[in-house]
Amino acid sequence: MKKYFDLINDKELLDIFANAVKIPSINPPGKEKKMCEYVENLLKINDIEYEKIIVEEDRYDIVARIRGKSNENSIIFTGHMDVVPVSDEEMKRWNYDPFSATIKDGFLYGRGSSDMKSGLISAIYAIIVLKRNNIIPPNDIILVATIDEENYMKGSKALLNSKLISDAKYLVVCEPTDLKICNKGKGRTWADVYVKGKTAHGSQAGVGENAIYLAIRLIEKIKNTNFEEYSSEDNGNSFWRTLAINAGVEPQVVPDKCTFTVDARLSVGHETSEVWQKLEELIQEVKSEVPDFDASYEIIDERHSWHTSEENNLIRLVKKGLDSINEKCELDIFAGSTDASVLIKNSLIPVIIGPGDLSVVHRENECIKIEQLYKACRLYMSMMITGII
Repeated sequence: MKKYFDLINDKELLDIFANAVKIPSINPPGKEKKMCEYVENLLKINDIEYEKIIVEEDRYDIVARIRGKSNENSIIFTGHMDVVPVSDEEMKRWNYDPFSATIKDGFLYGRGSSDMKSGLISAIYAIIVLKRNNIIPPNDIILVATIDEENYMKGSKALLNSKLISDAKYLVVCEPTDLKICNKGKGRTWADVYVKGKTAHGSQAGVGENAIYLAIRLIEKIKNTNFEEYSSEDNGNSFWRTLAINAGVEPQVVPDKCTFTVDARLSVGHETSEVWQKLEELIQEVKSEVPDFDASYEIIDERHSWHTSEENNLIRLVKKGLDSINEKCELDIFAGSTDASVLIKNSLIPVIIGPGDLSVVHRENECIKIEQLYKACRLYMSMMITGII
């Protein structure tokens, strides 16, 4: 494998990566266009075939392909092009401009450096090297760059049942895992809960039904309800919490409606439907305490957990790749939700492995160890060249 690794130009890889980090592809509100164009241009100048999947105006996925000796067992390498915003308060805590791609002491700092332009660019550069050197892998290699992963995953949803990936069997998600093999992914689901009350003038004590107070009753029950029966050391913990609340019409009016968001993170094997069944039970509990209590909810998204056996050919391939770069093999659970939770609906077999540390993302001074960028590119290239026969 070393002869292939010698084809990698680390300086070029770092330059391509740094330029990607400098693009503020912030989402929400969905400003991925310049990053889409950047990825497109990389593919064009290297004569790699690709297609665009229009998701919304100025927002599109990119699906590229390197033809292998067979299109059986095709492998998708995927990464998202969007990054989370930098708030005004967070900006004050940054040591560098978050879109400057500042390099210091072997690290590159910038929003999206770990999550996940390092993984995406590593995979892109690997297929560029294959194309430049006329290396034909055993299987077709499909590169999928998505938009909107950080929000509603509109990009991956737009690819469901697409003919562009219909022959794929395996899915490598290049999210930051510190190069650990995540063969399990936790689930996630969330909903908006609507609580109704009755309006009254704020100057009159004891009149009306304050929807905020009614909502607090339900929120307290959610806070004090855990899912211990679904949690384990092997499959992770399940928990839920209230992450947003909104109520009121005007300051002098007792509010007759209160909306809050419940977000649930689920252990492997914990079904999303069981979360909402529990919420139904809690609503009924409040109704037994307050007969006029009225609450409903709207499920915004359901992202299911998954588990790929350690004996699966894909995991074996990842282990071979790690061995080729002298990196130890560690299995782990990926705590966040990724495009995998959507794309597995196409019966794809997933794994998550990539450069970067999840603990430094979505916060100030996000960074990536540059040496890990180089290792990830070699890992992906090794997997592509070895393939699954």
